[in-house]
Amino acid sequence: MSQRRLLIVTTTAETLATILREQPRYLAEHFQVAVSCARDGHYAVLESDLEIPVFPVAMARGISPWRDLRSIFAMLRVMRAFKPDIVHSYTPKAGLVAMSAAWLLRVPARVHTFTGLIFPSASGFKRRLLIAVDRLIARLATRAIPESEGVKRDLLAHRITRRPQPVIGHGNIAGVDTVLFDADRPEVAGPAATLRRTTLAGAAFTFCYVGRINRDKGLTELADAFQTLPDNAALLLVGELDTTAPPAGDALARLKADPRVHFAGFQRDVRPFIAASDVLVLPSYREGFPNVVLQALSLSRPVIVTDVSGANEITVADENGWIVPVGDADALHRAMQHALDSDAGEIQEMGRSGRSRVAARHERALYLQHLRDFYDSL
Repeated sequence: MSQRRLLIVTTTAETLATILREQPRYLAEHFQVAVSCARDGHYAVLESDLEIPVFPVAMARGISPWRDLRSIFAMLRVMRAFKPDIVHSYTPKAGLVAMSAAWLLRVPARVHTFTGLIFPSASGFKRRLLIAVDRLIARLATRAIPESEGVKRDLLAHRITRRPQPVIGHGNIAGVDTVLFDADRPEVAGPAATLRRTTLAGAAFTFCYVGRINRDKGLTELADAFQTLPDNAALLLVGELDTTAPPAGDALARLKADPRVHFAGFQRDVRPFIAASDVLVLPSYREGFPNVVLQALSLSRPVIVTDVSGANEITVADENGWIVPVGDADALHRAMQHALDSDAGEIQEMGRSGRSRVAARHERALYLQHLRDFYDSL
């Protein structure tokens, strides 16, 4: 029997080049796989890394009806050429474009994974519009998959769909390779030690943030919480600025003005930066199931997270990290101060506990088997 044809669609090439990097290659052993995404700074790397077809389709982030229509027509051309049996989309705009085109062509299996929902942090007309778009995506799809149990609750509570599929595995869309994300690996430990001797020299305790420098990531609260910590604390920011939604107010300016804050920009390999730190901080307003939290725990680093989907499902308070309310700079400050005041042995034990939990629930090989089983069930 010939292999079924699987088309994976994301809004940006960055998602495929980073979070889902191993997925197409693994699935290509069992399906005829192609991917589609917009061209961005990661597209050339994606084309050179993958040995499968890559179809460019321009997709605009944000609300842009006319550009979305053009994207749908472009996706129709891709699907007519590739003739997929299964289309699986991630992220809202890719979901709108891919599910619309797949429905028009009556692709038999139309799968969309709902990751971090946007509407909970919106208001007014924009919130109503985002809910309507998510409902449309769910209606066009034959399977609507929540990335986490928290996302599943939101889908049901806001009537996005009455028939969400079970979470694949224990949640997240990729899992983590705990062999690769091991702080003792030479290519991790060596650069991490260099960072501590150079960039972080003089810091007794380092917090690390990894992600887009974006207003919904809680950078304003992070700036507020960090500024009154002791002088021997450092903050390492890893990620590129999201110019479409930068942090609100003067948060970015305050972070740049603080000599204890170090901007590393986008890094293809974040492992040495997390390993060079003591605790990861992710004060997001919303998430689906953040990969960086799994990565930090796999690297035996405790985490401070907000009480959002996914992050609160892998973090166990006072065991492998701390959970604080969304948007509460004072609570974030107290958690950071608590971490700073903890002795080194306690921090190390929390890190070991986090790594054990990730290995048991979110090992990448285990997730990929769950994903393959899901496709086989369609």
